[in-house]
Amino acid sequence: MAPIALPEELKGRLALLVAQETAVVREFCRLTSQYFRQEVKPKVFTSAANKLGAQPSQVEDAVQALVFLLIRCGQVNPTTEDLHGLSTSLGFSEDAAKVIADTYTDNEAEVKEYLKASGVKVSQYKDLEWRFDVLVGSRSLHHVAEPLLTLQLTLDTPNSDSTRKEGIHEGQDGGIGEGGGCETLLLQTDPNNLLHMTSVLEDALQEARTHHSRRVQRYLK
Repeated sequence: MAPIALPEELKGRLALLVAQETAVVREFCRLTSQYFRQEVKPKVFTSAANKLGAQPSQVEDAVQALVFLLIRCGQVNPTTEDLHGLSTSLGFSEDAAKVIADTYTDNEAEVKEYLKASGVKVSQYKDLEWRFDVLVGSRSLHHVAEPLLTLQLTLDTPNSDSTRKEGIHEGQDGGIGEGGGCETLLLQTDPNNLLHMTSVLEDALQEARTHHSRRVQRYLK
């Protein structure tokens, strides 16, 4: 299993929960499960805070910390034993750690679906048209040679309401299809800048193939 890196802030938010009995931890885990299925209403945090003698914000922070913990587990796919060991290292009792591990096992599908739905959606390449122009003279300069490249880049955009509301331009093949819309970008540059951009992109692709980059990508999946 890849190591689960947890920020110190998360450990602080779990402090309220670590000191509670297993029954209380189980109730917090139930609220965490609800988070992946539906929105948890603020009055739930207020009710739990009154029972524990804490502030509603502390209860909400603890639930969000558990949510973050399950999300990180969904990214690295730990075994039940790994999650149990991580929970005890955070200060939870053996019984409470088992409750947390069982909560992840019972909600693993929802966690994975949440990760999939909340992932970054980016536009993807669809088509490219280009034109090469050369300015050979003007009224003030009779003998010049200024090359200029005009690029029309067409991208497939993710199928989302926010994308459509922003007024994405339609591509040449028509409007919005089943998988999303089309965004057309017009770019102009000179050959030297184009060569520089190409070099930077090639360096980025080379870096993406390194062992370190591939290891980071595995942790983020």
